[in-house]
Amino acid sequence: MKIKDFDRRHLHETAEEVNKLATKRKVLKTIAIAGALLLLLIYVLSAIYKETGSFTISVNKHEMVKYGLSLSETSDLSYPSSVLNAKIDKAITNIAEEELPDNVDKIDGNHSGKNYIAYTFYLVNAGDTDNVSYEWQVKMSNISNGIDEAIRLKLYIDGTPTTYAKTASDGSGAEPGTTEFYSSDVLARGRKDDFNAKATTKFTIVLWLEGTDPDCVDWIKGGAMKLEMFIAIIH
Repeated sequence: MKIKDFDRRHLHETAEEVNKLATKRKVLKTIAIAGALLLLLIYVLSAIYKETGSFTISVNKHEMVKYGLSLSETSDLSYPSSVLNAKIDKAITNIAEEELPDNVDKIDGNHSGKNYIAYTFYLVNAGDTDNVSYEWQVKMSNISNGIDEAIRLKLYIDGTPTTYAKTASDGSGAEPGTTEFYSSDVLARGRKDDFNAKATTKFTIVLWLEGTDPDCVDWIKGGAMKLEMFIAIIH
């Protein structure tokens, strides 16, 4: 083989290697950009979820206009609204119900503690219609790691509390001292009649992980859920 032929072949192989390397770099760069965009999208979605809060209360806007049914974080009802957003993005660990403060239903708005969520608000019939009946329900969604197995909801209505929990995992019925969740995604549901003009109902919602629950185990760590409460006129 002549030296010139060897040089040509060597140069040709070198050029192919350079082209392959350049192509590989372009592919890796494209993958890196796509990965970065995907991570950015995931971050944005997470940020939006946190920004919207994990607990909202809402009244049908039509019923707010027609009946004057309004929500407020304060007892003076100075800022009525059809939607309240507690903007709670909180990590909690397990506690016992006995550890909740005695005045947990005596503070307006969001007054969550270290390991529990607490929120007080008011529903007012600001219209002129008497004998109004309304229904309320507390729903959960986006449940992960089976966190609902050990969750407790304590709902105060005008100072009277009821504690709700998921049916015991062994099928024996309600957990001690609790009322069973209404369904797989509705924690509690109820109604009120004779809600006359200018009347108010005070609600306090308290949420925590019950440490004495047999299902409060390590595998629910990192679990999350979103809570919503809906209030509507019964026609």
